[in-house]
Amino acid sequence: MIGLPTDDNASVNKYLRNKKLVSGAIAVVAIVILFFSTSAFSIVKILFTSANKPELCTIHDKIVPPAFVHDNSTVLKILHDKNFRLKSVEKLAGAVQVDTQIGDNQPDVNEAPELWTQFKKFHKYLETTFPTVYEHLEVETVNTYGLVFTWKGKSKKLKPLVLTAHQDEVPVQKSTLDKWTYPPFSGTYDGTWLYGRGSSDCKNVLVAIMESIELLIEQGFKPERTVIAAFGFDDESSGIHGASHIAKHLEDKYGSYSIYAIIDEGTGLMTDPFSKQIMSLPAVGEKGYTDVVVNLTTPGGHSSVPPDHTSIGIMSELAYIIEKDPYSPILSKNSPFLKYMQCGAVHGHNAPSIARKAIVRAGFDKYANKKVVESLAKNPMAKYLIQTSQAIDIIFGGEKANALPEHVQMTVNHRIAVESSVEEVHNHFTKRVVEVAKRHGLGVVSFGKQILKGECGKGEFVIDSNHSLDPAPVSPSSGKVWDYLGGTIRHVFEDLVFTNLTYPIVTAPSLMPANTDTRYYWGLTKNIFRFSPFYAKDIIKDNHIHSVDEKVEFDAHLQLLTFFYEYIQNVDTADAGH
Repeated sequence: MIGLPTDDNASVNKYLRNKKLVSGAIAVVAIVILFFSTSAFSIVKILFTSANKPELCTIHDKIVPPAFVHDNSTVLKILHDKNFRLKSVEKLAGAVQVDTQIGDNQPDVNEAPELWTQFKKFHKYLETTFPTVYEHLEVETVNTYGLVFTWKGKSKKLKPLVLTAHQDEVPVQKSTLDKWTYPPFSGTYDGTWLYGRGSSDCKNVLVAIMESIELLIEQGFKPERTVIAAFGFDDESSGIHGASHIAKHLEDKYGSYSIYAIIDEGTGLMTDPFSKQIMSLPAVGEKGYTDVVVNLTTPGGHSSVPPDHTSIGIMSELAYIIEKDPYSPILSKNSPFLKYMQCGAVHGHNAPSIARKAIVRAGFDKYANKKVVESLAKNPMAKYLIQTSQAIDIIFGGEKANALPEHVQMTVNHRIAVESSVEEVHNHFTKRVVEVAKRHGLGVVSFGKQILKGECGKGEFVIDSNHSLDPAPVSPSSGKVWDYLGGTIRHVFEDLVFTNLTYPIVTAPSLMPANTDTRYYWGLTKNIFRFSPFYAKDIIKDNHIHSVDEKVEFDAHLQLLTFFYEYIQNVDTADAGH
């Protein structure tokens, strides 16, 4: 007879079943904890994110001037007529042929007028080349060589538009003259490129502005909105004598925040390496700037009885600590560079899917942001658009091989990220100096304040700065002013330049790592765009700005001219904003 299970066997089976359930539950909990405590959950969130977020980056409607609809012959002539092209070549070549090099730290015009006389010749050239502009516009000189052309509009309700460029250029090193394909002030045109110092930075912009106004006058255009062309003459040495005086002149004349928009030299159009599509990238901000100069004085003496560390050795230790401790990259949700990347991610369907999704989430997801930053940090150009840079550029000290150096000076250049400030950089730099000073019993004076007292007779660090500028306020990348900029770009470059594109050109905000004359114009308008509207595959590599064989592709110059010609007409209405 088969026996029934005993009570003891039933208890054992029940225990085993419960044990399996508990073990399974523990395993599930462990997996869940592991999933949520590692990057796995963050990766899954990225994978399940949609990159279809058009609200992150608007594609602007094309905006076409009414005159274009009735007669587009002028813009077609600018871009395609051989005779017009050659006349335009002559105008830019002639501007390049006038040497307007300037050095650093030049005295004011009134103090040393002989150092600025080259601009008299340039002014004469402009007056001879653009007589129509001089005849129809009010022409003012500011601090002798700053130029302000005012084309007065009929409407007092519309704020003036300001187009700017600079007349000066960086010097050509004499030791490089034999390396130039053509002499740097020849303005040689080879059928594709126009060579010469200033051809890309930025007499091309200046001449294009003058040409566009000249054409509009000849066409009988009479503006409703006042148009101002403002040309400084020392941008390459910080604009102290030129743009700073022009800004005050305009503010005295029109008032604070009286200008519709300012367009100065800057970024342009390029094929975005991420989305593989042509994008338009007006810079809506600039990094800040500070040169920190640190001096170290220590007792001298004969080199036969040296201390353990001379002032040169101590300053070298500081240099090592500085380079060992770079600033951390930051990609905040308000960063223009993040907005640019998100435009590429949303509309660049050729880009890797997971990268697009991570960029979309980078504005609010710490893990996604971290991964995007890590990727950017591998690219030197991209890294320094989201990170404060520091470069030890100058160091000198000592006089003789058998005499201990009593003084050493080091200069460290910083380009400050938009999320930071001059004060933050100065404080951080001071902490590193104090760290070294304490090890050697040295005192520290930082920006006029005694921070650390040193041991008697040991020596002292003195930290200061001879030039500082906080990051620029970020201009709006939404609203009517931005829409009219983006709408004009689409019209010019889709309807006239790249007529076979299968996608719309996206206008995305970008960032200038260097500084322009706009540093003085912050009080005139919130809408400042550092933007040279022409296409370049690689403007640094191809145009050789500030280098041997500086040049501009002449098609690009004609694109500049076309844009200004159409943009002035497009914004000549209250619909574009007051």
